[in-house]
Amino acid sequence: MSILTVNQLSKTYYPKKDGLAYRALHDFDLRVEEGEFVGVMGPSGSGKTTLLNMLATIDKPTAGEMILNGKNPLDLSPNKLALFRRRELGFVFQDFNLLDTLNVRENILLPLALDTLSLKEMEKRLMQLAKQLNIVDILDKRISEISGGQQQRTACARAFIHEPAMVLADEPTGNLDSKAARQVLDTLSSMNEERGATILMVTHDPTAASFCDRVVFIKDGTFFSEIRKGDKRQVFYQNILDTLSILGGDFHESPHPRA
Repeated sequence: MSILTVNQLSKTYYPKKDGLAYRALHDFDLRVEEGEFVGVMGPSGSGKTTLLNMLATIDKPTAGEMILNGKNPLDLSPNKLALFRRRELGFVFQDFNLLDTLNVRENILLPLALDTLSLKEMEKRLMQLAKQLNIVDILDKRISEISGGQQQRTACARAFIHEPAMVLADEPTGNLDSKAARQVLDTLSSMNEERGATILMVTHDPTAASFCDRVVFIKDGTFFSEIRKGDKRQVFYQNILDTLSILGGDFHESPHPRA
């Protein structure tokens, strides 16, 4: 079953005053199946952020169609779109986007605050995630009291607790050291493998991308190629590096991953 179908999606930005229009994305196609972990890579300025913004429904395409979990967000009223975004999508950001005035438990439960779930069900979901992500012992701590890796795992728990159709991750390891980054990638991978979560992750990092089932590459706003993992992650990682070298542009290369 396809969770996401993107058909000939295009986005052109028009200047308010005299100036040239900028085509950020052009006739882009993408399909994401239920339970897939898909990476999106490309040089800086290739259109990754534009694609993510449209998938997140915070920007509208100039042309094309996007169907997410059977619905076209463009057909929804503003109120229904807000509800759709809250229920169907989960988000993991590079800068965590956690509220310092709340503790870890309260941050994770935020997506459920406006729903009619019982307190018992909310606590059940919270504890299941906290145990899986190894953050049970920090649930009552303030955000300022925990490490960057713990903050990102908290953000991951928040993204998954309402069981969205798809989670969008935007450079989730960008602000983390290698150890914390590995923990977060293990978290996303376990959510995908053990819970069947559907994840789309934009990243510059080939090591992060090697955790995905497949990686889609964008160049100059258009589809360039895609590669699938296969049986050996180290081979997949090398294939990612080889594709990035062909693409050229600005990338961050990290140490070789463990198998």
